[in-house]
Amino acid sequence: MTQIIQLTDKDYISKGLHRKCYHHPTNPDQCIKVNYNDGAEQETNREIAYYKHLIKRNISWDALAKYYGPVQTNFGEGHLFELIRNYDGKTSTPLETYLADQQLTQQYYDELIVLLKALKTALLNNRIITMTIKSKNILFQHISEQKSRLVIIDNIGNSTFIPIANYVPYFAKAKIERTWHRFLKSLIKENPNNNLIKNLVDEVNR
Repeated sequence: MTQIIQLTDKDYISKGLHRKCYHHPTNPDQCIKVNYNDGAEQETNREIAYYKHLIKRNISWDALAKYYGPVQTNFGEGHLFELIRNYDGKTSTPLETYLADQQLTQQYYDELIVLLKALKTALLNNRIITMTIKSKNILFQHISEQKSRLVIIDNIGNSTFIPIANYVPYFAKAKIERTWHRFLKSLIKENPNNNLIKNLVDEVNR
């Protein structure tokens, strides 16, 4: 008999357009995403199919939260993912927080440039396609006092009818470049009161 994981309000982390995310009640390094509206199933199926595609290709998970598989919960079927935590045990903070606050941007300015460049390199090297890239869906994980990384936690995959970019490296890289360019433009647009963002984007583009 399949074990049903009991989720409660105290496990709740956040919600996106279609899914709610909960702490796994017994595993501090995992979280569970469950659908909560009618449009969610198609979106979830598309994303999970793409995760399985990446697992088959044996990619490096440096830039992406790992996917562990389906589980049954009291809210219906859920999907198990790596929960991105800092070395002190706290759940990592979204990149958008570091960009919305000019003081934080200043504090981490040089590191942000390095990490954003590394994120793009990891996406290209592993041919990881995203629907969009948004700063709210990227976590800034402090692995140790000296080491950090940026990790994408949502909006993975390809919605085109014939997803040729999933299988042909040339098209994958072209698609990733386009999505990345839109992402950098969005950082400037979303943070009009932070005078450092345009320079940050220019540095990342060099």
